[in-house]
Amino acid sequence: MSSYVEKLDSGFLAHFSRRLAEVIIEQGSEIVQAHGITTPITAISTIFFLTDTGSVTVAELAEALGVTHQMTTQRVNSLEKLGLIYRKPNPQDKRAKTIHLTKLGMTEEKLLRPIMRDINLIFDQLNKEVGCELMSKIRQAELALVEKSLVKRLNELD
Repeated sequence: MSSYVEKLDSGFLAHFSRRLAEVIIEQGSEIVQAHGITTPITAISTIFFLTDTGSVTVAELAEALGVTHQMTTQRVNSLEKLGLIYRKPNPQDKRAKTIHLTKLGMTEEKLLRPIMRDINLIFDQLNKEVGCELMSKIRQAELALVEKSLVKRLNELD
């Protein structure tokens, strides 16, 4: 790590959070690709959710995963191009389509479950190494900022 980066303080949390996410995505992608899996590491939660629910709309998926409709649409488009999901008309709402796993998507989901169990164990070890439950702390920080934004916190400094 460069000496400049070492000097950055808490105001650069977004910078370090993004770097950590990129490292996890890169290393996680290497693991799933070594198993011949095409599902992007950032879309495994989508594949698992579809397995658990059977079918959903983009809006339902976005709400369940806590991400924007736009991000969900991009993810769904990507998974569709990879042949992991397909869309069909929603019988309850002619404007919407429901998303379903293809046979390939179901096959990859079965391959991903034991890999994700192992990755979970790896993160349990990392938690011990760094001395905190990373997922818990990240969620706490996210919820705290949703409850009280950076702007509100800045205004309170005045």
